[in-house]
Amino acid sequence: MSKPKLTLPCLRARMGDWIYYVTIMHFEDIDLRLSMVDEIHKSKGLKTLIQREVKDRTKGIVEYLITQKQRFFNSIIVGIYGGSPTYQEIEVTKSSKISEEEKLYLEKTFGILTLDGSEHLFAIDGQHRTKAIKDSLKVRSKLMKEEIAVIFVAHKTTEEGLIRTRRLFSTLNRYAKPVSKSEIVAIDEEDNCAIITRNLVEDFELFDSIIIFNKNRSINNKNTKAFTNIIVLYDFVVTILTNQKVFGINVSGENYKNFTHRRVGEDEINIKQKIVENLFEELFTKIPSLSKFLETKQINRVSHKTSLLFKPIGQNILYSTIKVAIDKNKKDELIAFFSKDNFNLSNIIWRKIFLDEETNRIKTDRGLQKYAFQLILKHIGINVTLSKKDKEIFEKFKIKSVDL
Repeated sequence: MSKPKLTLPCLRARMGDWIYYVTIMHFEDIDLRLSMVDEIHKSKGLKTLIQREVKDRTKGIVEYLITQKQRFFNSIIVGIYGGSPTYQEIEVTKSSKISEEEKLYLEKTFGILTLDGSEHLFAIDGQHRTKAIKDSLKVRSKLMKEEIAVIFVAHKTTEEGLIRTRRLFSTLNRYAKPVSKSEIVAIDEEDNCAIITRNLVEDFELFDSIIIFNKNRSINNKNTKAFTNIIVLYDFVVTILTNQKVFGINVSGENYKNFTHRRVGEDEINIKQKIVENLFEELFTKIPSLSKFLETKQINRVSHKTSLLFKPIGQNILYSTIKVAIDKNKKDELIAFFSKDNFNLSNIIWRKIFLDEETNRIKTDRGLQKYAFQLILKHIGINVTLSKKDKEIFEKFKIKSVDL
């Protein structure tokens, strides 16, 4: 539904290859016209993830707005597309105090921005402030005529336009405040692993409807339809493609810092993505429990007979071991190990390591994950150097790798 026409005083400016418009808007217009940044994704899951990130941080800002007399906000950066927005320059009266050059500059800079009401506006930077303004008006309507500075930038819904806006979003947020891993995965256009993870979720047929969008690594035991969540998937991509150490072991791959902070070309992204896709296709073809899941799209996460590959702890061990196995030319042996499908809590070894018998809950200590990682590597013939603490854990459990 179109909204009423809105006329705004405006400055037009340029930085880099962005033309932008600086204005002010009343809180009531922010509430009526602005949506969240979910316009930059086609995936409903990624949109919802961003919405949850915003929702969780606004309570304190709302409290500030309705209680603080000396309240003040930074400007909000807004993407605009659709509709027929117009910008009209304002003629400056000639004066002896300004030169003709200054007059032309002022006329080019000062103007009126008119929104016809059919355009789409969404916060690129200032999502939390936008949400807080909307929520505060529900509590204190007197804030409707408060004003906030707004910067408009043009947005296009083409793939190139989406990437351009996501890059602006992630750059602004990366340098403004610490960014959570889920936010990185959802919007970062410089982190190649985040880009590939989003591509896998949105375009890789094998992952259709089996990835959940959490802000953390957990998967609810009641969830019977998802293979994993987007954070674990991102970690998988990082581990497989970069040289980030795996439980202290040096591995090959793209330079971790560069590859997660500097976007490469599309061709290289496609090549790297294909490596990950091929690996997942091989895993889901050769490991019976994963193959069965693809057929049924059902998994019982409560049963001890269910593979730990359906829990974040087991997936962490899988992608950590497979990375080292690939480096050591032992990938086939590693996949053969998991293909036995005894990586579950019915197996006395894994039960002893991971199950707390008193609470019937899985122990997720990183030290235990590392121990399992080392046991599996030793089992397939990869020598592992143990630290003093590692040796203590091996001595505690007294499990021989050949017994796996």
